[in-house]
Amino acid sequence: MVVPSIRVRNVVPRRAGSTHQSGDQKLAVDCRHGRRRPTGDDVKGRRIEARPGQVVDRAEPLSFQFDGRSYTGYAGDTIASALTAAGVGILSRSFKYHRPRGLLCGAGHCPNCLVQIGDEPSVRSCTRPLEQGMDIRSQNAWPSLDNDLMQLTESVSRFLPVGFYYKIFHRPRFLWPAFEHLLRNAAGLGVIDPQTPEGGYDKQYLHADVVVVGGGPAGLSAAVAAADHGSRVLLIDENADVGGHLRFDRPDETVTERIAQCRKALDQAGATILTRTSVVGWYQDHWLSAVRVNRLYKIRAGAVVVASGAFEAPPIFASNDRPGVLLASAAQRLLHLHGVIPGQRGVIVTASDAGWAVAVDLIEAGVDIVAIADERPEPGPPEQHETLTTAGVVIHQGYTISAARGARGVDEVDLVPVDCTAAKQTIRCDFVALSTSWIPSAELATMAGARSHYDETLAEMTLKDLPEGIFLAGRVAGPCTAEQEWIQGSAAGTAAAAEGPSHDSTTGTTPIPRSSQIVVSPGSAGDKRFVCFCEDVTDTDIETAVAEGYDRIELLKRYSTVGMGPCQGRMCGLNSIRLCAQNTGQSVQETGRTTGRPPVTPVSLGALAGQKMEPVQLSAIHDWHVGHEARLMVAGPWMRPEHYGTPEDEVRAVREAAGLIDVSPLGKLKLTGPGVATLLERLYVNPWKDLRRGRVRYGIMCNDEGIILDDGVCARISDHEWYVSTTSTGASGAVEWMEWWRQSGWGDGVHITDMTETHAAFNLAGPLSRQILQPLTSRDLSHGKFPYMRARRAEVAGVPCLLLRIGFTGELGYEIHCPAGYAPYLWDALIEAGIPHGLLPFGVEAQRVLRLEKGHFIVGQDTDALTDPLAADAPWAVRLDKDEDFLGRRALTRISEEGPRQRLVGFRTRRRADALVEGLQVVRPADRGAPEIIGWISSCRYSPTLQETIGLCWLPTELAEQQDTPFHIHVEGQLELAHVHHGPFYDPQGERLRC
Repeated sequence: MVVPSIRVRNVVPRRAGSTHQSGDQKLAVDCRHGRRRPTGDDVKGRRIEARPGQVVDRAEPLSFQFDGRSYTGYAGDTIASALTAAGVGILSRSFKYHRPRGLLCGAGHCPNCLVQIGDEPSVRSCTRPLEQGMDIRSQNAWPSLDNDLMQLTESVSRFLPVGFYYKIFHRPRFLWPAFEHLLRNAAGLGVIDPQTPEGGYDKQYLHADVVVVGGGPAGLSAAVAAADHGSRVLLIDENADVGGHLRFDRPDETVTERIAQCRKALDQAGATILTRTSVVGWYQDHWLSAVRVNRLYKIRAGAVVVASGAFEAPPIFASNDRPGVLLASAAQRLLHLHGVIPGQRGVIVTASDAGWAVAVDLIEAGVDIVAIADERPEPGPPEQHETLTTAGVVIHQGYTISAARGARGVDEVDLVPVDCTAAKQTIRCDFVALSTSWIPSAELATMAGARSHYDETLAEMTLKDLPEGIFLAGRVAGPCTAEQEWIQGSAAGTAAAAEGPSHDSTTGTTPIPRSSQIVVSPGSAGDKRFVCFCEDVTDTDIETAVAEGYDRIELLKRYSTVGMGPCQGRMCGLNSIRLCAQNTGQSVQETGRTTGRPPVTPVSLGALAGQKMEPVQLSAIHDWHVGHEARLMVAGPWMRPEHYGTPEDEVRAVREAAGLIDVSPLGKLKLTGPGVATLLERLYVNPWKDLRRGRVRYGIMCNDEGIILDDGVCARISDHEWYVSTTSTGASGAVEWMEWWRQSGWGDGVHITDMTETHAAFNLAGPLSRQILQPLTSRDLSHGKFPYMRARRAEVAGVPCLLLRIGFTGELGYEIHCPAGYAPYLWDALIEAGIPHGLLPFGVEAQRVLRLEKGHFIVGQDTDALTDPLAADAPWAVRLDKDEDFLGRRALTRISEEGPRQRLVGFRTRRRADALVEGLQVVRPADRGAPEIIGWISSCRYSPTLQETIGLCWLPTELAEQQDTPFHIHVEGQLELAHVHHGPFYDPQGERLRC
């Protein structure tokens, strides 16, 4: 409400600019006394009546919850505007000290409004549209937002100086995990649910002759001008609609009509307009990235007009983070877009005419503006000065704010003269709107190579030396009027369409200072003065960091974390640079600025990942696995059963009776033609021409550097037909590799058919597997008729199959390949036949244990991009004396002559050692200092058969060559003893395979 001037006379002298009272006086007019509103709308709570320009639809109320309490807003509201209208002042808690925070910028540039919506953390409530039934929760507060016990950290803030995480909590070392857990919970932003379903993200590629970033007056006129010159135009704006700051300035029918005409002209020209879209990066040759909700745009532009405007930043004074302290532009957004007032009784603090316009707007909306403090000695625009004077607003010329105070928000503020020649004025209010600093949104231009220069007169960063194809227009280029924005935009759009030199947007513009020269408000004693709202960095922290030697802005940023939070330096960037300059005695220009890198604004990892272009592959019996409660795991592109309950029971079943595993993800290739043997001779290190019909051989595929690419078995079905299997994860790569060489001239008359998805495969393994399989087929499975490493065609339960007698598990086993359409029936038949014999289905985990007991390596797990078969302990597979040349022969010849430096070898612990896991380092203990790393564990499991932990590891050759040689594995600061083991751990002679 607005107090009439007669009541003000009882407290202060009537004349405007009354800043010369003696002593510290309080303008203590209580809100409940009120004042008659000379103008303005009726106010219901904090929601004013509908007015032109508002985007809320009062005919569509929306109910929602915030921290378990029910509220009502309207369609068109943001979450923050609806909460503000309901009188909710505290939206979040700060990162370090857990101080209460309220709405600050209203534009998504600060961390104050971050909330959790369902399973989505760190949502900017000031830009997220309100939806029916939303369940919104506060973040970083316990047990509640209003009563956060973690705010007690502020009472010990003297023990938590800047960079404290580098100095304390690291000793004693064994307590660090506990400290880390505590710190993460205390400073976390939201909660991530690992079970959250994948979102619907995608990507889109766009091309345009001219891309205009920003849909304000400069951007609109630039887009229209470029379109008029025949250019394909793409206009991008981060707001819900075009118009920029004109949308939340005082409604003007002429301006509204002008915006509508621009939009109509762009529609007629075929231009593309993207709203609610943020351009987050510029890359070489005008390649732009932009994000709109769940879509990532990749944009190629001929030229770019940056018309992204400027945004306000808060000044530094005591308790400048208190709820009720907000930027003037946020108050305008609330008022003109959502019909919400920020409070009932306010103070305006400004350094330009912008604050006066906000004061007038709020008064006309029925808000009691008690005072306006303008640090300039001259009064604001005459018309606005008269309006404020008539309304009884006390005008403090040459004053600024030094402190805000209040229990849970703002109860009063201190205003002080900038020249410290008079006493402070303490004024009762419930909010304060700030318009003292403007920051050009020039990140894209600096990414493109434009040089920034600090203008001491304007107290702002300006840009020079624009790179080719980059044009600036509007408030991003410096202070200007709205009409000048239209003119600059038209000139920039014309130049961009003509592919002319970079446009000087300031031509014809008389700079009007809009930002304060003050770094820290004078007289700001008492409470903390925050520079970075994201990380709770104060001006004292900056001073301390500089004193400790971090006196370069890049070092200061890394040490203090200023500018490294969700706002990415938008609210604190310039203030931190000015403070650094002040504390080092340098100019702001000499201090420089930090390097701006993409993304300009935070981007979700889901948006960067985009649509999942590689769909998950499922075997033909996937539903059976799910129905029998298999725990599924990702194996390359496939979902495979990890186990069906207890992997150890599955291992015992295979060793003692029988087990059945789905190995359908194995690559399955049919090669036909007279030249197959020659092609395989060149692709594999093994010989193939001597392989007889009906026989199977294990093979290793290498590249021309002798590095292992894949392995598997090859079966010669007939003279000109071969059946080749590959690893599950390497199937597609193996097909491409074979095809490349086949088409390069090595595959004379060879045809390759990929049967991986059209055929299924099962491995029936165990000492009773023959007894289970024999009743299902007429093929004689006796060892004499079907020996080890042979292939046979047979019908199994009436299904045509290819049987391979191989044994990756180390037991008598049959790999059964059949058309995928028969797979569910055949699987059920095998399970049914095996149940009386104690058969169990087993998964990948049991298979890993079984293969490890046999000492078999897995490509991609025990090998890497530098592993050759000689080092992988498979020299028996390499035939350097083959008649045919083969890939890797020269490299492997050299390695065989020199010997590998490291070898893959087995190890055993002779006990159960659950602390051993894959990836641990093998070390050589030292008498002093840290142990020397000499190897690593590539596979490790507890063997229920051997009753000890076994594995494969990489060791120096001289150590690996010695059977039973002891060595040490580094485990959580301790040394675990292990011994080298050569060959299989289980059935070293292979008798069970060949039975």
